Amino acid sequence: MSYAGISVREALDKLNSPTGGWYLPQVQRQYVWGARHESEGYVCLLLDSLLRRYPIGGVVLWETGKEVPYREFLKDYAPGQYARQVDKGRWSADKSLVYDGQQRLQTLYSVLRHRFNGRVLHFDLLFDDQAAESDETGFLFRDADDKDEARYLRMTRLASITCDQEAKVALEEEAFDALEPDKPGRLRIRKHIGALWEIFVDTNIKSIAYFAVKADSPKQVNEVFRRLNTGGVALSQIDLVLSKIKAVQSDYEEQLWKLADKIQKATGIDFGSANVLQFFHLLVKETTRMDEDRLTASDIKAFQRVLEEDTLPFFEVFKGYLHGLFRINHHSIVWRWLAVLPIAAYLTARKRGGHKWRIRELSESELLAIHQYFLLSQFCDWNTQTMVNRFSSLSATAGDKGAKFPLVAIKKVAIEKNRTGAIHEYQFLAQPWLATKVLMPNREYVFHEQKPQVDHIFPVNLKGGDDAYKEAVDVLWNLQPMPAEVNNYKRARHPKEFFASEDGAKYFGDYDLVPKPTSTVWDDHLRFIRLRKSKMEKRLEERFDLVLKPDSEAS
Repeated sequence: MSYAGISVREALDKLNSPTGGWYLPQVQRQYVWGARHESEGYVCLLLDSLLRRYPIGGVVLWETGKEVPYREFLKDYAPGQYARQVDKGRWSADKSLVYDGQQRLQTLYSVLRHRFNGRVLHFDLLFDDQAAESDETGFLFRDADDKDEARYLRMTRLASITCDQEAKVALEEEAFDALEPDKPGRLRIRKHIGALWEIFVDTNIKSIAYFAVKADSPKQVNEVFRRLNTGGVALSQIDLVLSKIKAVQSDYEEQLWKLADKIQKATGIDFGSANVLQFFHLLVKETTRMDEDRLTASDIKAFQRVLEEDTLPFFEVFKGYLHGLFRINHHSIVWRWLAVLPIAAYLTARKRGGHKWRIRELSESELLAIHQYFLLSQFCDWNTQTMVNRFSSLSATAGDKGAKFPLVAIKKVAIEKNRTGAIHEYQFLAQPWLATKVLMPNREYVFHEQKPQVDHIFPVNLKGGDDAYKEAVDVLWNLQPMPAEVNNYKRARHPKEFFASEDGAKYFGDYDLVPKPTSTVWDDHLRFIRLRKSKMEKRLEERFDLVLKPDSEAS
């Protein structure tokens, strides 16, 4: 069988249709285009490719009337929105499941029938393609509540117009009356509406190619998909492992989303469902390295049991430990997320063994061992899969016995793997967001565009500061978590003048490990840096019993 063709309008009418509609199989990964950087630009290029009659890749369908779990396409797309599984009563209906082409079809469905990130796709009827740059398309997004402008044609409106010549002429005349264009403008409007009409209204132009597969089982169509895979990203081992689990428990992925959403809402940390599944795989198979071929029927039952019984200690790592003790509120603060999993394995084993496992219930010595592991693993890069698997095994064994976190044994493994067993100054300086956070856990970062807002206590752009000054103050020892409004207010003012002033004195209490406002240390930025460094190193030793090694001792 060869590819068949279908128009954009016909394809959109197929999506979620109760009669022979196109849907998404549970095995399919979630929609990701909307969360991409500069996603609106990618969408506009997709629409422009259709308008230029460029190929956009084929769609692979599995036509079946068998009882198979499946999901509907999203309507309005927004970050965090996921396609949901339909009621089980509908599983045996005749349907076509999209095995390849979801990203393109979901994009077209949202921007031509609904909304995309709360915005509406338009086309500029006065767009001059002759004068435009190569990456300009005429398509643009506007906020849904923006006032309508005659030159910007809503694509949702166009995609709902009845396909007849009178409607097309009426659309042209409406634009002419509102815009009163000159002759070149009228020609552009007529040209654009004509091209848009042929692709997004007329059903005679078959812009989308699709290949329908009739098979008795998902296994057969999976093999077709893996061989064709027309331009998509190949399924990862996480996708394949998850598909095997979902074949038994169809809503398993949705349960993973719920746990990931719970973590995000409680802490601000975005720890995706794929990462959650990797931890569950560690508990079930004692490794973070996934391999679908090694997944047995008993393993799948174990994955179901873990989801039911072991989510609480996993959640405790985020809510009770990272956010509860350090007020870590963003995934970018922690660089080595894989290295966090042994802590989760330890708490899980303690809970399974009937021991106290909540962070607030642990003794100071038990907690200190976890603290030391967390900091050493992050700053010394104890983060390879092999190390984390070994660490987790040691942690689970200790946790099952109710013993202290096995830091000594873990450190020995790390050193065997050519990692340092102590934090050197260069390692500490390399992660200033985390270093500052653990030393000042009472301060919570405010994030803007994926970056925490921090203040250089001695401003980098202080008047009269030369290059040597800038290099000296642009360092961890001079940083303070601080909301932008305070930072902007302080700007390039000398800290001694700022804290002595009537308007700046009220902010002095928001700064940690600094001398009194009247101290002469403020007269010399180098003296201040040395003093604050010593205070921060002392706090590291007092709170975590860790001492920074000078760079001269690094091997």
